[in-house]
Amino acid sequence: MNNTKYYNDSLAYDFQMFMPRENRESRATVVKMPERKVNKASRKRARRKVSRTASVIMIGLLLVTMVCAGIALRVEITEVNSEIINAKGQLADLSGEETRINMEFERLMSYKNIEEAAQALGMRKMDKSQIVYIRVNETNKAVDADGNILTADNE
Repeated sequence: MNNTKYYNDSLAYDFQMFMPRENRESRATVVKMPERKVNKASRKRARRKVSRTASVIMIGLLLVTMVCAGIALRVEITEVNSEIINAKGQLADLSGEETRINMEFERLMSYKNIEEAAQALGMRKMDKSQIVYIRVNETNKAVDADGNILTADNE
């Protein structure tokens, strides 16, 4: 196939680079390395080396994960302990408040305070002159729900 019919100007390729070289001197400078024979033992050693490297990396990742998990657990424990300390502080405050309220209640409900409040309302202690005895000569009687009078004789 002739590609020159598509390009009227100069071509961008140097086709002489792809031509075989006639100069034999350049071939003499190339040194061929002997082929290396790979046997089964060297393959096993290479596999072991790769597996050791992989196992070391996996163990390292496991250790890093364990350390990170330990740190995270310590942080969580510290936060919970902080919450416990705050709750204990609130409990102590509320316990003190309860004691204060109980003391105030006892003070307000003391006998002396009740007497003073009664005197302020115009009340006084009962004496014998205030007692009135009523004598009834009738026998004991009771009234049922219908209004019937029941005496000891009706039973």
